[in-house]
Amino acid sequence: MLSDVELGRLRYAADFSVLPRGLGPALAQGAIRSELSDFHVSEDLPFEPSGEGEHLYLHIRKTGQNTRWVAKRIAEAVEVAYGAVGFAGMKDRYAVTEQWFSVHLPGLPDPELPELEGVEILEKVRHNAKLRTGAVASNCFRLVIRELETDRTELEQRLAVLPTRGAPNYFGPQRFGRDAANLELLTRPGRLGREARGFGLSALRAGLFNGYLAMRVMQHSWDAALEGETPGSQGGGTGLLWGTGQSRSTGRSLELEQAWFSLFPDARQLLEAQRVRMMRRSLTLLPTALEWEFGEGRLTISFRLPRGTFATSLLRELGDFRDASARPAPTEQKLDS
Repeated sequence: MLSDVELGRLRYAADFSVLPRGLGPALAQGAIRSELSDFHVSEDLPFEPSGEGEHLYLHIRKTGQNTRWVAKRIAEAVEVAYGAVGFAGMKDRYAVTEQWFSVHLPGLPDPELPELEGVEILEKVRHNAKLRTGAVASNCFRLVIRELETDRTELEQRLAVLPTRGAPNYFGPQRFGRDAANLELLTRPGRLGREARGFGLSALRAGLFNGYLAMRVMQHSWDAALEGETPGSQGGGTGLLWGTGQSRSTGRSLELEQAWFSLFPDARQLLEAQRVRMMRRSLTLLPTALEWEFGEGRLTISFRLPRGTFATSLLRELGDFRDASARPAPTEQKLDS
């Protein structure tokens, strides 16, 4: 179980409205996801499909549909188990997204797939291995912010420093589920299904990481590696994703880690009991290929982010943006990449 004190701290770390910003106060207000086409994301694979093999790869553009829903419809259409369908990561439902799916079809020809609402097949190609979770090189975003209220000069100055200064690499609120309920999944009685277990593990690790990063932001040390700290792949420091194993930090970095994680004995015990391996995550999120264009009452912004990072974490360094798609969500719905 999680104590009320630990759960309260983790809920704070899951709340985007209170986490400290790295570049200063919000400079703009507006709305995102006013239309499905306002949020466009496409994933890049870290490899080129070979063109032959037992797995059919489908490059799909989906509009207003959930990744799991598409995977289940594919499995039903070709009469295979859901587990025979692979995808690298979840993509936004209220958006236009392009991502890859794989279907295991040993000894079988390419099937004719039925038309699915909001689903367009862009490409079919064979490969010799299933598409695994996390097999993404990067995600490319094109976002439209409407009802924009800002000082354009100040906002452009903030945009200009993002590629070199970056943003705190917070996990987005979608990692925690509605009302941050995923934080308590591992404390439920009885045996958890694989999917629920994964959500619970991810949420707990993300909450601990976000809280540590928030502390570093408040200390103005989020964008530089401390003494004894392993540098991130994009520069700056790294924080722990808690699990079994030992931190590689020394000196001041180790002191801060020990001070923070000592506050969460229950969460640490839950994660260690699940035997997930301790890992490190960059504290800094640096976009590449960043471009923007102002229109009448709107801003269009495009950029590329590494896998496992959140566009919402970058956007919040610009301003406070209302999610116009926010509404009672279906059970399966999950946002962002």
